[in-house]
Amino acid sequence: MKIGRIFKKLKTGLRLLFKRDYLSLIIGLYREYYNLLFIINKSRPKLIDYNLKVETKYKIAFNSPDYIVSWGTKRDNSTNRAFVLLINRRLGREFSKTHLKFLDLGCSGGQLVRDFRDLGYISVGLEGSDYSLKHKRANWPLLAGKNLFTCDITKPFEIKLEEKIKFHLITAWEVLEHIRREDLDNVFKNIVNHLEEGGYFIASTSSCSDIHDGLELHQTKMTNKEWRVYIEGSYKELMPINLGFKYYQYVRWGDERSFLVYRKVKPL
Repeated sequence: MKIGRIFKKLKTGLRLLFKRDYLSLIIGLYREYYNLLFIINKSRPKLIDYNLKVETKYKIAFNSPDYIVSWGTKRDNSTNRAFVLLINRRLGREFSKTHLKFLDLGCSGGQLVRDFRDLGYISVGLEGSDYSLKHKRANWPLLAGKNLFTCDITKPFEIKLEEKIKFHLITAWEVLEHIRREDLDNVFKNIVNHLEEGGYFIASTSSCSDIHDGLELHQTKMTNKEWRVYIEGSYKELMPINLGFKYYQYVRWGDERSFLVYRKVKPL
């Protein structure tokens, strides 16, 4: 009887493994399809380097465990061309007569910033660690000081192109959980202040622990529901919205598949 149960569990495990591998294959092919579409759609003319400036007294997040360990910024350079093209289609429809602007908080290697730049956006990435800048990693040799900047997003900052600009899309991929609870208010004030009315804020989060070199990198471990209660209770300008995206159409997702999707509206 015990052998029979073991054999049954083994069959179930093999079936799930095959299903997972099959799903990974399908998602991989899906992403390659959008990579091809992206190459076809990206800007043909020579790209313009705008005179973007980030004004802040806090260029590095020295107090963040991520600055001490720099685990993510050593490795990450995330993008998803499906997300880029799908959200671009929506923004192009809704802001048809506007030069679109994109801001990525915690941009790491900056590939997502570069992808939106290649579509003609005024595109900016902010990173609290200077690891990628110092080591000339990923997109920083090409875009540092042009589109990629170091900045502590828990402190006040302004992004200017002659004058202060606002963005039609702001993203934060697995970033919010790295912020201490007492600093979240400053982060969301920065988001609201830099988001165009009608623009979107999109983030992914994790409530799991993330320890490297003895340091806990996840400072605020909240579930998706807890994040929503926090945001919707404190920031009336941010209205939750369903874009209809599948989890694999976002830039990053963990096992929780926790996404925060909001649109800025006039407060009542």
